[in-house]
This record gives sequence, C-alpha cells and structure tokens, in this order.
Amino acid sequence: MATSSPVSTDRIRDLLRSRDVRFGDYNEGELAYLTPNAAFFWNATNPQILQLRAQWRGIARTPEQFGELAHEVATCNSTRTGPKAYVAPLEDGTQYGLIAECNIVVLSGLTQAQLDHFFETSMSMIMGFFADLEVALPGFVDWVSESAEAQR
Repeated sequence: MATSSPVSTDRIRDLLRSRDVRFGDYNEGELAYLTPNAAFFWNATNPQILQLRAQWRGIARTPEQFGELAHEVATCNSTRTGPKAYVAPLEDGTQYGLIAECNIVVLSGLTQAQLDHFFETSMSMIMGFFADLEVALPGFVDWVSESAEAQR
C-alpha cells in the first residue's frame, strides 16, 4: 500500500517538472504557469487544502458581458462536478474576470498516485470548462489573434 506524504510547494514543483510544465513562483508558497487562455496557480500553503486555481483570460467589460459570464458560472456550478467557478472583479473595479478552482483535502497527505490524479482531473476539468466558455462566449476571446500576431 502506498504511503501518504505531506503536500508541499516542493512536491508540487517536482510534479510540474516531471510533466515539463514551465512555471514560476507567484506568491510565497504559490506557483504559477501561463497557458494561452489562462493563468494557473498551485497553492499548497494551507496544510488542510491543496488548491489549483485558474483565471481565464476572458474579461467582462460591459454589464451585458457580466451577465453572460455570470450565467456561464451558474451553469458550471449547477451542472458540473468541478471546477467551482466564480466571477471576480479586476483591479480597476469596473471589469470582471472568471476564476475556476479545484480543491482537495490533504490533512493526511496524498500518495503520489493521488497527487497525480488530482493534477490530471483538475487540469482536465478546468481546461474543459474554459474550452466550453470559449465556444459559448466567443466575443470574450481575443488571445487567438494576439497569438497569431506574435508568431508573425
């Protein structure tokens, strides 16, 4: 039987390195990495909970867009087992972004298989949700053209 070990930022670093994920330190005990459509944050600072949180790049700039984003959040939270999603104000207080997160209780630690499984399922759930958002809210997606311009 596999032994559980405490979850730490160093363990998350090892996990990400083993999967060739390019990441950096974000806050004390929090790691971040960027994808074209989101910023992902691993937080192992709470000894009870491991969290994978992601902020989608789509931004609600108008009240109508806020309503669309809020509708997608409500749909996600009422129909999916994960991730948990919520609308969050951006620094300017007039625009809103979307955050999705997955959490796992780690009081007794995790085996390597459990940590690997959490990585795979959490990433899959969040990325799948974001892909669905991009279909449902194509007006929010401006990074495809940015990526194409950067490659020229």
